[in-house]
Amino acid sequence: VVADLRVFLDANVLFTAAYSPDGLSAVLIELGAARRVTLLTSPLAIIEAERNLEAKRPAALSTLRRGLRAVRIVNEPPSADVEQLTPPDLSSKDRPLLAAAIVARATHFITGDLADFGRWMHQPARLPLRVMTPRQFLTEVRP
Repeated sequence: VVADLRVFLDANVLFTAAYSPDGLSAVLIELGAARRVTLLTSPLAIIEAERNLEAKRPAALSTLRRGLRAVRIVNEPPSADVEQLTPPDLSSKDRPLLAAAIVARATHFITGDLADFGRWMHQPARLPLRVMTPRQFLTEVRP
């Protein structure tokens, strides 16, 4: 595993990897399957990705489930820890995911959600991990 990269995948990255198997999010799954990075996600992220795939492309659910074989599932911490570990101005739906990544000692939180996470991509000193899009990660980190 390259430099012990521990990469937490947000729900939208899991969704996109299954929805567009030739896209950049799917490349992240391939890197995990090849053990070039350690992929992490949480039950909440999986549930959200499944729900969105069921609504938009049910046939891609099998692709999601296959991809999850390359991903370690970590639990969201208790709500008191979520409160303590995450910025209060982050969306309440996103805070448990970010907290799960922090507790799992992820080095990177990968998301396509620029509306909620965009500002955290430019303030790396405020969090114990880097928040990046799949493109930023693959371009800047190059695992």
